[in-house]
Amino acid sequence: MAGCDRERVYRRGLCWFHDNRLRRQHHLGSLSAEDLAAWVAGEIPRIGAHQFSLAPLSELVRFEFLYALQRRDETPPPLDPLQVRILVSRLVGASSLRHADPEAICESGGVQYNSAIKGLFRDLRRYVERAWVAYTGTDPCLGDVWEVALLDLCSNGSRRWPAVEGVVDFRPIELPWLREVIKEWARATRPYLQRLREALRACRVACEVLVAGGRSDPTCLGAGDFARVVDAISGHRRDDGTLYSTTHRNLLLSSFCEVIEHGRTSGQMAEVPDPFRPAKRRHRVAADANEDQLGKALPESVIRQLDGHLHLLGPSGRFGSLSATDLKEMHQSIYRILRDTGRRPGEVVSLKVDCVEVIDGQHNLIYDNHKAGRLRRRLPITSDTAEVVLAWQRRRGQLLTPPATSQWLFPSPVLRSHQSLGHLTASCIGVAFRAWVRQIPKIDSELLGRDGTPSPFERSLITPYALRHSYAQRHADAGVPVDVLKELLDHIAVQTTMGYYSISLKRKQQAIRAVGSLALDARGNPAPFADVLAYERASVSVPFGNCTEPSNVNAGGGHCPIRFQCAGCGFYRPDPSYLPALEGHVASLRADRETARAIGAADYVIANMSAEIEAFGRVAEQMHRRLGQLDPDERAEVEQSSALLRRTRAARRIPLVVNSTRQTA
Repeated sequence: MAGCDRERVYRRGLCWFHDNRLRRQHHLGSLSAEDLAAWVAGEIPRIGAHQFSLAPLSELVRFEFLYALQRRDETPPPLDPLQVRILVSRLVGASSLRHADPEAICESGGVQYNSAIKGLFRDLRRYVERAWVAYTGTDPCLGDVWEVALLDLCSNGSRRWPAVEGVVDFRPIELPWLREVIKEWARATRPYLQRLREALRACRVACEVLVAGGRSDPTCLGAGDFARVVDAISGHRRDDGTLYSTTHRNLLLSSFCEVIEHGRTSGQMAEVPDPFRPAKRRHRVAADANEDQLGKALPESVIRQLDGHLHLLGPSGRFGSLSATDLKEMHQSIYRILRDTGRRPGEVVSLKVDCVEVIDGQHNLIYDNHKAGRLRRRLPITSDTAEVVLAWQRRRGQLLTPPATSQWLFPSPVLRSHQSLGHLTASCIGVAFRAWVRQIPKIDSELLGRDGTPSPFERSLITPYALRHSYAQRHADAGVPVDVLKELLDHIAVQTTMGYYSISLKRKQQAIRAVGSLALDARGNPAPFADVLAYERASVSVPFGNCTEPSNVNAGGGHCPIRFQCAGCGFYRPDPSYLPALEGHVASLRADRETARAIGAADYVIANMSAEIEAFGRVAEQMHRRLGQLDPDERAEVEQSSALLRRTRAARRIPLVVNSTRQTA
């Protein structure tokens, strides 16, 4: 019997299994040689639970089935041999996989496996249909309605396998010239299906605007028409009248501009006047400013609660060659690295095995900034963070993983030949985070409820990317200058860094109320501000306090009449938020005084330094005395408010004056 590798133990040339089956089905005494040959031709070998046989199928169906299975095996999820065996049994007698009736095939064997069998049958038919389209030379992009299953387009950047559901309908685009332009753009660029649908939505909005304005004739269009389209997309609303998100509207704008520019370069828009095109500057929808919106950083108290429930993070079952214990350890290591380094999730999951190096005794993390295209970036990390990476490296060396994943620190547990990146994906980390947060019984926020107990923290805010904002907030709270923090976050512009930590207007006002009442003058006497408005209106931030001198306030702190000799100025108004700067300045002045004495400086120089040290020391001493008179709760509030105000001042950009006049000796 073809395909049967079991030992032949009977004179009829059959194994024990098939000979017993023959005895049960036929009377051997009346069985002719022709009947035996016919029976053998219709039988299949005895197969295990992990096997299937295509022997019962006709020759054409067998070839179609085998080709489709090979293509299907390249995409997730893995094939289930049991489903294949069931589908083979239902295809017996079919003349072609392409022409088989789905209802007749999928409903013929009961309902137990219907959903799985329908999915497998649909996938196999799609691969065969694509092969037939390619063989016959038929263009699946003809007409105004395209079958998604025949286009071989990926859904989006995170799903690298072809989309299979639905159609792409260009008929809602009423203007024929624009419909042809976007079709040609889709044929030439082969975008993600999500990107194509965004471009379709943007072109539909453009059509509605142009048709409503009586601008259907392409030869009459101009720059004003393009501006009206941009305005319409920028103000695109949902059916309930609410605006779409800024990100969504910017995606629509960029998609529409890309389609129009492609139409220009490909010659599809020869009849449309040249002014109807995007401007040189990039069209963008500005995000609505909201001063009361808090930053995306997670409070340190929430991070401590997450650390306390870290044992819950990670899949609970085996995936591929990795056990549940290995997967949990992998996800927990990723969380620690995200928390301690502030890297993007995509940068952490794509770390190489040799991602830690030591330069002059300092550990550095080597990563790739995929967003900006800057590879092999170095980030200084603490020894504790380095130990987390090295501990997982040792565990990683004991895992049995395919050779294709050998370079990655966090290998993908399920490797598919064409779809896998070889390492975990950022979306996989996001899924694990959401499942983890749901398992934590209780997460308290820093705010108190009406009954005085902490109110629950909004769990939807706990995402892997929020740890990057927390990293920025943590360094800003520690007084790290914004230009240094820009380098740590690997940003090009300071404005981008400043967006990672924000102080709301309400929190700033609360801090001013707590700190402004403790302001002093240059002699150390109490000089509180009447209210928040007075603090903001009549003062300006100078290096060691606030200044209320009118000309300096008008100049934004850049026009001090006595060259920032604050300790001897009657307009000087320091508060506790400037105490670290005061003490640091006093220490610096003492060091400078000793240097002046050592080099034999004039007595008036040393006397000036001594007087300044005494004045600033008197202010700092008086400030410490007033803080010591507060009860512990009030003092904690003042210290917290002081840190908040220091963070606000650290985010301000220092104006630089460029002197373009060269002075010659």
